Amino acid sequence: MRSFVFVLGKLCAWAYANACEGRKAGLARPDHGFNWRRSRLNVAYSAGKAMKSKLNTVRLDAWDLRILAELQADGRISKSELAKRVHLSASACSERLRILETTGIIEGYCARLSPFLTGGVIFVMVEVVLDRHRLEDQRHFETAIQGISGILDCWAIGGRVDYLMRVAAPSMAAYQEFMEGLLQVGLGIDQYYSLVVTKSVKSNSPIPLSALRQR
Repeated sequence: MRSFVFVLGKLCAWAYANACEGRKAGLARPDHGFNWRRSRLNVAYSAGKAMKSKLNTVRLDAWDLRILAELQADGRISKSELAKRVHLSASACSERLRILETTGIIEGYCARLSPFLTGGVIFVMVEVVLDRHRLEDQRHFETAIQGISGILDCWAIGGRVDYLMRVAAPSMAAYQEFMEGLLQVGLGIDQYYSLVVTKSVKSNSPIPLSALRQR
């Protein structure tokens, strides 16, 4: 439980440190407190828009789709073996792989942990409703949760709620304490609904090749 409290404490300390840094640098603070923080949120939002724009300029062909399909199945495959599987020369395959990585099509490589290792961890799907729905409120929430390790995933969704989060906790008591802490750090959460995962039926499936449309 202490680890969750520590994370939230670090988040508050980060916000306070940035506020102090801004005042030391002589930054003028507008009358509306939220506007003063908006510039930092706009930077993160603009970076996301820039990345999306960059991705939209990439044109994926059949070779790229084959490379992506192979990497989803085995992220540790060597470049030489990858080239063989997609029927490209080593140099041509390496160049395509470099472009896929530098443009952000491939965000990174990771390991899937055994469910036996995470057997003592509970996972909760959390539906979140914000108290306000201005664009800056959404940006604030989306930026703030990036540094909270207990939140594994978060999706903005349509319908009766604003976001769906996947949260990990060592126990239900720790989860409840974690969520109560989130309500106190100014994320703008009005309501939340908890859906406890009882069993994993299917997870970590690769995106099907047919969905990786040529762009």
